[in-house]
Amino acid sequence: MQQTLLDIDLRTLNLKHPPLFNKDDHSKYVNDWRGQYKGQAAAILKPINTEEVSAILRFAHKNNVDVVPQGGNTSLCGAATPDNSGRSIIISLEKMNNIRQFNKAAQTITVESGMVLSQIHEIVENENLFFPLSLGAKGSCMIGGNLSTNAGGVNVLKYGNTRELCLGLEVVLPDGKIMNLLSELKKDNTGYDLKNIFIGAEGTLGIITAATLKLFQLPKMISTLFVEADSISNAIKLLNVFKSYFPDRIESFELMPKVFWEVAKNNIEKIILPLEKTPEMGVLIDISSYSKDDTSPNEEGEIPIIKTIENVLEECFEKNLISDATICKNENQSKSLWSIREAAAESEKKELEKSNLIKCLKHDISLPVESIDDFHKDAQNMISNFLPKLRTIYFGHLGDGNLHYNIFGNGSLPDGFKGESQDLTNKLYEIVHKYNGSFSAEHGIGQLKKNNLKTHKNDVAYSLMKIIKNQLDPKGIMNPGKVLFYLIIYLFIWCVLTYLLDSF
Repeated sequence: MQQTLLDIDLRTLNLKHPPLFNKDDHSKYVNDWRGQYKGQAAAILKPINTEEVSAILRFAHKNNVDVVPQGGNTSLCGAATPDNSGRSIIISLEKMNNIRQFNKAAQTITVESGMVLSQIHEIVENENLFFPLSLGAKGSCMIGGNLSTNAGGVNVLKYGNTRELCLGLEVVLPDGKIMNLLSELKKDNTGYDLKNIFIGAEGTLGIITAATLKLFQLPKMISTLFVEADSISNAIKLLNVFKSYFPDRIESFELMPKVFWEVAKNNIEKIILPLEKTPEMGVLIDISSYSKDDTSPNEEGEIPIIKTIENVLEECFEKNLISDATICKNENQSKSLWSIREAAAESEKKELEKSNLIKCLKHDISLPVESIDDFHKDAQNMISNFLPKLRTIYFGHLGDGNLHYNIFGNGSLPDGFKGESQDLTNKLYEIVHKYNGSFSAEHGIGQLKKNNLKTHKNDVAYSLMKIIKNQLDPKGIMNPGKVLFYLIIYLFIWCVLTYLLDSF
């Protein structure tokens, strides 16, 4: 039967860093980034290597102790936050931040799961290489969490999600066994691709302790431009034009509408607008160049890639697809623009805190790109009919069809809107489903969306997920209450049976 940690001495594990039992030391680990989920933990453990993680999980498995794995604690769905029972232990991977191997010739790097994403960027870029995963939380999120949620970010259009950037994993299973599938091989057809079971599993099947990542050549130049497309429809047409000229060189294609800029101006100090006026429908674009012929001035003193972009923009002006545009003159201008985009989540958080707003319903959805305009029209009609005072703040990765579609309510709304309005969310997801989209694009399921997963996931697929969970984690100790809804009941039954057997 489940034992409390009052009856168990975790110090017998002889970890290098003693467990944190004092509740005063727990706040950083038991509250989620959004401030929506607040839990309790019996202890915080900080292993320094895979062997310590294995020892902790053997201990937890033997004593039926719930385990919540945690990286940078940047989840927007409550995936790394324990419940309020106080029975769970949190395994923070923050001390596991070493480079295992760096193979420049193979363009791979093997790192431990606690390495911060921005640190990986710095390490490989010093060697003229590039790891394309890029998120607003890159300064605090850790690669283990990125893998556990199959994070997306701004470069998915060209490089894919984190899953596409991972060649191999080291994983500690719920019973403490270590599965080493670290590999630099681009081709390996020796049976099932087991690593992909754990990528996107949000710590419910085991703990990722290390990963071999795919690197790329660092571009000689990235050209950043910002255009005003006036409408979503024109922005989609613009994307298709750029794909025709730069089929394999579009790094990012980000939608930043007027409402995005209104929130940004309210919450970012010394913000500089890229255009003379607030854009109605802005698009931020990165184009990469790898050739000296593209990036070196010609006889006229023109940089060929910039000249090509100017010609494409001129064509778009003639087709009335855009009404204004600017090309960043240097890296500082580019960084300034991208800092605004990357601060989107923080800006929304501040908007809630400083305004008379009581709740934000966050939706991380993906749609076929050609359906986004129709979806938006349907969604706005539904939201205005649901409650006219609601405000929609949306933005996202237009290039890969991922929108962050967030609905705010103000202080004058009825009390019934406080908390997650499941009815409104369900109606929005019905529209997403109508256009063959997904209710979770890159943020995962966590606590927030587990009911939606059960509703919208194919029945056969959902059943298979439960089978995999039961086989790998029969005691249900790994990140309980996340992703799959039914396991709470299963765990209760298991505990009762265990108690009855122990009584004989």
